[in-house]
Amino acid sequence: SPSGAPAPVGEDVLHYQAHYRDFFSEFEVLSISPDKQEAAFRIVSRRSDGRELRVDLSPQSFQIAADSRGELTGQRFETFEQVLSAMDGAEAFGTRLCDLVSAQLAGKLGGLRAAEPDGEAADDGDDDDGGAPAQLVES
Repeated sequence: SPSGAPAPVGEDVLHYQAHYRDFFSEFEVLSISPDKQEAAFRIVSRRSDGRELRVDLSPQSFQIAADSRGELTGQRFETFEQVLSAMDGAEAFGTRLCDLVSAQLAGKLGGLRAAEPDGEAADDGDDDDGGAPAQLVES
């Protein structure tokens, strides 16, 4: 049924290639089926060993069709993140992810600070009266 159909995995592969490039040194789309429900790609680790995986993607899973180390061939994963974690090790994947998030947050904070005049904190509504509470003036 069209309403319950999963998103085409062919589009997912292009998303991974564009948005996860910090996690691999190479990503090559090998094939996308005409209905975009199956795809194959080759991914190479950023690590010094240059581990290479060939992955077949279907709406059900990521299946490792080939592994240059021979360890993951035949295994199935539910998410692209699991594939990356299996390729480089969970610790390396987690560290890389944390580094990227930290760099992104630092960039956003730097952008916010640059947008403020003179780099000072945003106006808190206090008119620099030394922090004294506002006084009611009786007339």
